[in-house]
Amino acid sequence: MWSDNETDLDLLGFDFLVDEMVVALTQPRLLPLTMGVTGGWGSGKSSLLKIVAAELAGLPEGESGHFVVVSFSPWQYEGYEDIKAALTEAVLARLQQEVEADGPQAEQVGRLRRMATSLRRPVQMLAGTALPAGAAIAAGALDPALADTASMLAQGMVGSMESSQGSAGDGPDAEPQPVAAGAFRQQFAELMESLHKVRAVIVMIDDLDRCLPHTVVDTFEAIRLFLNVDKSAFVIAAHAEVVQAAIDQRYPGLRRSGTSGLGAEYLEKMLQVEINIPALSAPEAETYMHLLLSELYLSQDQFTVVKAAVDQRRRGSALGVALNVGMAADTLGPEMPPELYQDMMWAAAVAPVLGSGLRGNPRQIKRFLNTLKLRLASAERRGTTLDAAILAKLMVLETQYLSDFQRLFDWQSAGPMSGGENWLVTAEQRSRGTWVDDADPARNEAPPASGARRAGQGQARRPSSPEIARAGTLDEEVRTWAEQHHIDAWLRMEPALGGRDLGPYFTFARAKLTLSANTALLSAHIQELLGRLQSDVASRRRAAVRQAAESVDAADLPTLVDHLLQAVMRDPAGSATDGVAELCERIPAVAPAVCERLKVIPFEILQPKITTLVRRLPESDPNVSALLDGWQANPSGGFVRAARQRGRY
Repeated sequence: MWSDNETDLDLLGFDFLVDEMVVALTQPRLLPLTMGVTGGWGSGKSSLLKIVAAELAGLPEGESGHFVVVSFSPWQYEGYEDIKAALTEAVLARLQQEVEADGPQAEQVGRLRRMATSLRRPVQMLAGTALPAGAAIAAGALDPALADTASMLAQGMVGSMESSQGSAGDGPDAEPQPVAAGAFRQQFAELMESLHKVRAVIVMIDDLDRCLPHTVVDTFEAIRLFLNVDKSAFVIAAHAEVVQAAIDQRYPGLRRSGTSGLGAEYLEKMLQVEINIPALSAPEAETYMHLLLSELYLSQDQFTVVKAAVDQRRRGSALGVALNVGMAADTLGPEMPPELYQDMMWAAAVAPVLGSGLRGNPRQIKRFLNTLKLRLASAERRGTTLDAAILAKLMVLETQYLSDFQRLFDWQSAGPMSGGENWLVTAEQRSRGTWVDDADPARNEAPPASGARRAGQGQARRPSSPEIARAGTLDEEVRTWAEQHHIDAWLRMEPALGGRDLGPYFTFARAKLTLSANTALLSAHIQELLGRLQSDVASRRRAAVRQAAESVDAADLPTLVDHLLQAVMRDPAGSATDGVAELCERIPAVAPAVCERLKVIPFEILQPKITTLVRRLPESDPNVSALLDGWQANPSGGFVRAARQRGRY
């Protein structure tokens, strides 16, 4: 399996980003520089920093000296150290290694380190102020309407810091005294100028998007107030939206009327260069999966050869597949391990769907593979043999479309359906163009293959006998499920699952299938209603609502509602939410239980269904009214008022 930690081994094809960063960081005319490396969680930011750090450290030392790289994670100090002092101390401790132990520069570094311990003193004394001086100045620059207030705040803070300035002392036991930011920065600049063998100090700051808002702001303050001098550069890796939100949360008063805050503009002002890590494309995701599998099975020498071949292909075609089973076989020849060959075969089948479904996120892809390998190992330990290709296909559905995975499990558990015992065979044949619908000949055209929906390409032609399998009619709900684009693509993936015993595979996903485990104790009537209330077919779902209102007695109704709400909690954007809204409209007595569950679901997650809920829930119930008031008060809930005013159908 694979570690989830950052690495300096580039498996993602980041060389173009590395080149861009190294070029910018090695240009003296750009220094001092603050660079942002932005991307979502798991996109590879930490690995990119590590690769660039190794590249800079390996550059030959020229007449202007070498690069000093400092790695710093404010998250590791949060709650224990003042971040300004911790960052400054990390830089100075590294520079201590660049000077002679008994020389004047060593004394200068020591003096600065003692001064750094006092940097927290003004922070403590000004803890009750609205915002640090640097943020006040930045706010005024971003919005002229805030200039007067920002100027007053900044002048008051700088005056307080200057009036508190004292001698830092030269003795090792001297009591640290508060110092002015300007005095520290001046002495730090003089030290940097005197280090003739140091070309530049590059500070790599990671994990900022894991920190609390005050830590995020303090990190920027440390850079701007104390360390931003010639021959210095700061590289900040973070999820941009998270940092922007942290700044907005730290200064809720710095808002223009009708806007969400100044976080985005503040970040733009702080970062002179921004490097954005793009999501992996489908071919890139496939290459990454195959590289991970190769690393698992090959010796170091073999993997080095494969990696070199991949790098060569990437230089020729940056966006194409740079490694697959055929390319690996060409490179390795008869030395290719059979286990690698087998794994690459199923990886090629799931990669297109998996890569798009996980939004090209390397961490999620790696975790998918780790989970798959863990399940295979666990099954082997229990004496169960699982086919890795089948497991991978089922896990694609489980990780990306949990409600559809649940439905597949429910149908498998229910046994025969109206389409026959082999309904999955029929659904797969339909997607692959090898099925005839005896009940509706108009549906006999096979669904278009991936990409065939583009204009001018038409639909795939239906194969002729004997390829066609006549399987009778297909249950309407199964048909609707199979006609979804993502399910159609999944059904066409290899291997075909129809006619196979999938029970052992579902065993390893049972933690996500709690609903079915609980429904085993329900009566057949309630189980049937529960399934139909979650149907994507509106007519089928509403018929179940009518039947529930007419046939479910008062003792069974809470149980039905509770299990339906479990499905809502698991997938708030799924059809179970439509079912619970329609049931609540028909049976208002269940409104309190429904509202109790809905209010704990974050507004943003439930938002696709809120208009339906507003239209269906009985507002005469005080619980419903309170729930709608809460949604309407949300910053993104302006549409709730309009939906309430339109009334219900």
